[in-house]
Order: sequence, then C-alpha cells, then structure tokens
Amino acid sequence: MTAYRTGSVLLLLFDYDGTLTPIVASPALALLDERTRQVLHDLASRPGVGVGIVSGRSLVDLRHLVALPDLYYAGTTGQDLDLRGMRVTHLHAEAARRLLATIKEALVALVRDYPGAWVEDRRFGLTLHYRHAAPGQLEELWKRARQLLAEHEATVRVVNGPMAWEVNPACGWHKGSAVKAIAEAFDREALLLYAGDSANDTEALEAVVALDGISIGVGSTAPPAQYRVEGPGEMLDFLISLLAALGDHKAVATA
Repeated sequence: MTAYRTGSVLLLLFDYDGTLTPIVASPALALLDERTRQVLHDLASRPGVGVGIVSGRSLVDLRHLVALPDLYYAGTTGQDLDLRGMRVTHLHAEAARRLLATIKEALVALVRDYPGAWVEDRRFGLTLHYRHAAPGQLEELWKRARQLLAEHEATVRVVNGPMAWEVNPACGWHKGSAVKAIAEAFDREALLLYAGDSANDTEALEAVVALDGISIGVGSTAPPAQYRVEGPGEMLDFLISLLAALGDHKAVATA
C-alpha cells in the first residue's frame, strides 16, 4: 500500500465469525483456517503493522480460537479488551453480571419452548443463538425475547450478531469504542482498516471511516462500507494480496 511504503503505520482490525471464518452449524466449530492464521501472523510481524480481532465472542474464547500472541483482541462486542497484554474491562462490567444472570435465567426458560435455540454466557454479555431453531418459530421467539428484554432496555443493549442476538450492558462500549481504544494503544496516527459482516459491526465500520480509515463489508448482508468482499474466502485472498503489497514475499498457498 502506498501509505505504508511512504512511512505510515497500519492497523488492521477484523471481526471473527463471518469475516475470518464462515458461519457454521455451531460457534464451537468456527475454527480459524491455518492459512488465515499464518497470514495474520505474518502481517502482525511486519514493522509498523498492527493486527486485531474485534468480536462478539468472549475474550477467553476469542484468544483461544485465534491463538496468536501478538494481536490486539476485543471480546464481548468491545466490553473486554486485551491490548497486547494489557487487560481493559469496563468499570461497570463486573457489576452488570448480576443483572445478566437474571436475564440469562429468563432467556434460558424461554428457549426451552424453541428447540435449537440456546443462550451463551460470555461473562460480560449474553448471546441468544437461534440458528438451529425451526424457521416457523423464529418470529414468535423474537417477539417473546423482545418483550422480555424490553423490561431491561435502560440497562442492556441488544444488537444482531450472526444468527443471534447479543445482549450487553448499556455502558457505552461497543465495537466502535474498541476500535478507538486499540488505535489509541497502537498508534493514533495509524491508517485503520476494519472488516466485518454483521449488524454488530456497524459502529466499528463507522468509527474507522470517521478516523479516515478503510471499511470493508464481508458478504451481501454486511452493513454499509466503502468496499465489499463476498465472504471469508475472498477476505483471505485480500489478506494474502495485502501481505504481498507490503513487501513480504513469503509464499502463502491459496489452494
């Protein structure tokens, strides 16, 4: 990239599910392709290049799946950050766990009526997954879940994730604030890039554009962005091309 070759530093940030990995039958099966892991490692190893993953997953789960030590991580939709060894969690995150436990109990009771739906506890947030629920039951499930969550609308924030609803404390932290925090930790003058596929990436994509960076939507249903790729496979092709453009000529197989 011209900016990098003329001395700018680059900060490359990515969502995980649906961006670096395909949406699969179970979140536990969304394993990072070894080619993608290698190219992320190679990018992060370049002088003046930072790489980060910003996800709705819990921070522990995210770090385990990516398994690269020199990256920036933001879990639970920006509630819980690892800035290359410095842990940053919202002051009210622990206090919100009691409220989340109450909501979790109610949601777990609700999804018993909808086989294939389940509730994930992400420590500082919850996820209502419905990817395996019967399509004919989804409208009813969503209606009842909305009614339940409306009782807590002043204290929690609900956003759409990949075939799921993410329920997080309404404390002002989200993927957009995570992008800004990572940029501050890395280099506030860096040229930013963010790629994401889902509604929960909206604030991150908007934050990058506001900081004169580059936004990439992944897939046909991604939020508005300056550029678009078709899916994780095309995202990997882009990363390989980017690595080559930055001057690293180590071959990364695309086959």
